[in-house]
Amino acid sequence: MRQWLAVVAISMLGAYLAPCARASGAESGDALTRLEATLAGDYNNEEQVLQARKRGQLGVPHVSEHWRLLERNRAGSLWLWQLQTTELAHGARAIWLYRFAGDGRRMTATPYRPLDPDTTERELADPKFSFRFVPERWAELTPCTLKGELKDGLLSLTTDAPACSALLPGLGTAAAFLPLRISTDGDLLRATTFGDQARGADATLDARRVHWFKGWSAINGGGPNFKQENQDWHTHDDLRVSSGSVRVPVRWRDGAPSGYSIQLERRNYAERKLNVLQLSVIEDASGRIVDYAWTSADADLIGLNLGWLQIGLKIENP
Repeated sequence: MRQWLAVVAISMLGAYLAPCARASGAESGDALTRLEATLAGDYNNEEQVLQARKRGQLGVPHVSEHWRLLERNRAGSLWLWQLQTTELAHGARAIWLYRFAGDGRRMTATPYRPLDPDTTERELADPKFSFRFVPERWAELTPCTLKGELKDGLLSLTTDAPACSALLPGLGTAAAFLPLRISTDGDLLRATTFGDQARGADATLDARRVHWFKGWSAINGGGPNFKQENQDWHTHDDLRVSSGSVRVPVRWRDGAPSGYSIQLERRNYAERKLNVLQLSVIEDASGRIVDYAWTSADADLIGLNLGWLQIGLKIENP
């Protein structure tokens, strides 16, 4: 009788644990899927730099960042993180590979440094290049592993700074870009690198995800002083603009620049407590903003009509 009860108990325990094991695997896969929506994309801290300059703080570096999923396997997912700054000589940059693993509630991100950064950068820039992880080409930096969680769409990771610091002398200039902390909040990616510590214990790089918009432009051949009867409109339906503050020229029908550009960017008007998406028209020769329109920061449509110039944009990947 006791033997029979023992068999029943073991069977019941197995039946109880099996769904848990399946749930754990499913939870891990789900966490890595959620990570894609949380992290993937291009970022820059243009907004942070502008605000710092208004406050007279000139030490905040202007950076652009790129997070891209390269590979998923049983061990987790491999991500590329490229960071570049225009504030340092020759546009200093770094490439890191991160292996993410975990179930969301607990997540780790182990960094790898390319042993030949120049070759790696050329390969990754080639759209025809198919990434395959080759361990011999990367140095695993286990002491610099970031640990934390992905909860409610928010990623929060921190490394053991003293343990990681021991590796810095052998990393060259790239060591300055190695992160101590990474966190996300919606489109905001906040990182603290070893180099940021020179600006203070609480210094961070606050970068916003760049969204792409596509649409059309129509500019009258008469320019700002056009007459209503002038129907010489130069139109293009292939306009593509990012929200990363990059100027895009408005062109005549033959493709030549018209002398005006548009710029789409997130702006913060602290005095009005407004975060907006702003579309500006800029005179190329002087850099003067001719006019602008703004809408909510999360808008998927924006446009303007100045009479002589019309722009219509719609977000590419909502």
